[in-house]
Amino acid sequence: MMNCTEFDLARSLPRLRQRFPGLVVDQVLSAQTQADDLIRALAASQGISMTEAREEMRDFLYLESLRAELSMPS
Repeated sequence: MMNCTEFDLARSLPRLRQRFPGLVVDQVLSAQTQADDLIRALAASQGISMTEAREEMRDFLYLESLRAELSMPS
């Protein structure tokens, strides 16, 4: 479905909550092993379809991967 191998939910949680107000997620939820649960929670909290939630999460993960690349030491 989506590549979550480098997604650190604990580090990204504040930005996730800021981008998706109303999304209730704690650090126990693993984006790697529970991606479908995270997408379902996103769809329910934002009132969007599962397809839209998947796209929104894919966009969010892309931005997080760019942020991670920029912060990597050269």
